[in-house]
Amino acid sequence: MGKETKNLLLEVSAGIAIFTVAAMAAAFFIYPKGSVFAGLLLGMVMALAMFLSMALVLEGSMKTEDPKTVQKRSMIGSVIRYLLLIVIMVVIISRFSGYINPVAVVIGVLGLKAGAFLQPVIHKIAGNWKKKA
Repeated sequence: MGKETKNLLLEVSAGIAIFTVAAMAAAFFIYPKGSVFAGLLLGMVMALAMFLSMALVLEGSMKTEDPKTVQKRSMIGSVIRYLLLIVIMVVIISRFSGYINPVAVVIGVLGLKAGAFLQPVIHKIAGNWKKKA
């Protein structure tokens, strides 16, 4: 993995973490239950795992020259990722809904989207921070 890819991974991961902290702060005032915080943490872990999976699948797919192979690998990785997400959500809802709030898990997983949107801002901040150091 190249330096730019590693920096991108760190920036998006930081965005996911920032979103989760903001969601926890909001939950503290709106619905302060332990199951909500556990759900947000589990959602953050799932979002980080999904993002790492996407990065690894795309990097592995791009090493090949054949566009059909790239498309096939990307599609298989995506299907596996979302099937695992669905299985984990079904298990949480059926077995652990008393301990982990399923809605909070979904909100935590949405941190993946927030991390992607926050990445350019985090990149600018990190760039300015590096210039000062």
